[in-house]
Amino acid sequence: MITDRNALSVDVEYVIDANGTKMILVVETDLQLDPPEIDFDKAAVDALCSDLERHRASKSYDAVRLVRRRLGLAKPTAFTGTFGEHRIKTSPSST
Repeated sequence: MITDRNALSVDVEYVIDANGTKMILVVETDLQLDPPEIDFDKAAVDALCSDLERHRASKSYDAVRLVRRRLGLAKPTAFTGTFGEHRIKTSPSST
């Protein structure tokens, strides 16, 4: 069981190729995963990785993929501008 609070979502990905089938545990986090970045927290990333390795040892996953959550726009946004001589205006959509 994954207990680290920085694991936001968990999914399983299957890779099927000539060598057989592999199960990959895909874990989404909001932690910065790039060490040169200013908000990288090595201790938090290491704790999450340790938790994932313990979980992987109890299950038959071939690999673990740790991905950073990509945040979209928080609210609908209107865009305005020009394209050549034409004025463009979009309004937020409900879809």
